[in-house]
Amino acid sequence: MEGIKLNEQIAFLRRQKNLTQEELANALGVTNQAVSKWEASQCCPDIQLLPELAKLFGVSIDELMGYRKVDTFENVYLKIKSLFQAAPAETAFHNAFRIGILLHEVACTRGYKSYIPWDTDKNHGLEDQPYRWGFSACSEPEGTTVFTGNGVFISDGASYQSPTPAQIRNLYLSLERLCDRNVLKVLYALYDLTVHDFNVYVSLADIADKSKLTENDVMKVLENIPVEIKENDHGISLYRITGCYMHIPSLLLLLIER
Repeated sequence: MEGIKLNEQIAFLRRQKNLTQEELANALGVTNQAVSKWEASQCCPDIQLLPELAKLFGVSIDELMGYRKVDTFENVYLKIKSLFQAAPAETAFHNAFRIGILLHEVACTRGYKSYIPWDTDKNHGLEDQPYRWGFSACSEPEGTTVFTGNGVFISDGASYQSPTPAQIRNLYLSLERLCDRNVLKVLYALYDLTVHDFNVYVSLADIADKSKLTENDVMKVLENIPVEIKENDHGISLYRITGCYMHIPSLLLLLIER
């Protein structure tokens, strides 16, 4: 069996229910100070309050006390698959991102080598806008993880393999293509204008206006980055980033030095 401190469990369950300390205190007929002391581990709730606390949080007394059977990796794996199978298809990426933030927190919060680093006063991944957390990174021999904006990157150090000469050449060519300020301006302008709908194509004038470049400069750039082109009913060329290249703008943001 695995034990979790009662104070941590009360704080976690209260936040899951979106209750303030004052609201919890009112529901139980105790003072705000009492709840604050429980969560700060300065004292424990009266044993007679435990059934009422468990009922309020919708858990058993054992769960409230933090006693639960240890999940195996396989069990967690199946639960995650069940979560995604039951959730609407359009929420798949958002839910995956939120789980990614939680996994990132494992490696970053207070240093994972000292103890399993769940920061009980934080709910990273449960917020409505988890991407507002900011920038953080952790690099250890066991692996690396970076989180910034709307992207999470996690690598496993044990499975790292040196790139082949061909991979290095392709990486160099990709970076060389992108290593120009105007290229990046056009790339992000195109991405901003089309990312929310893969059926949207935009005109040269739209890209120029968004990137703050001239149409001539935009046209030069478009000759050097992968784009899909189609003509509208008036014969005007419209553009969007090639589908297999759409991950690049988000990925590049993870490379910004802090």
